[in-house]
Amino acid sequence: MSPQAIVISIITALALIALIGWARKRRRAQDRLASQWTRVEGEVLDVWQSGMGSYYVRYRFTPRGSERPITRDESGGCLKAVLPEVGARVPVRYDPETPERARLQREGC
Repeated sequence: MSPQAIVISIITALALIALIGWARKRRRAQDRLASQWTRVEGEVLDVWQSGMGSYYVRYRFTPRGSERPITRDESGGCLKAVLPEVGARVPVRYDPETPERARLQREGC
């Protein structure tokens, strides 16, 4: 095996290890989010694509015990294949201590 092939193999292996570590960390964070944050139903207000090709979703929800709705913009991320439509009801999770900290609940992401 040539020195170049060895270097490429090592770089590829390191990249895969880093990717697996990142995926596990993200999964743990999502599990923590699911268990500690409060789930409510939100409404999609707008969906758009930025000039860089990223998708964004604007949604609003009302935290439990509050009369004031909160509106947030969030990157569509892994929702690209299944972006919600305007007016759709979507599950939202929020931090009960700081309701402005909220995320769309995404299945399979």
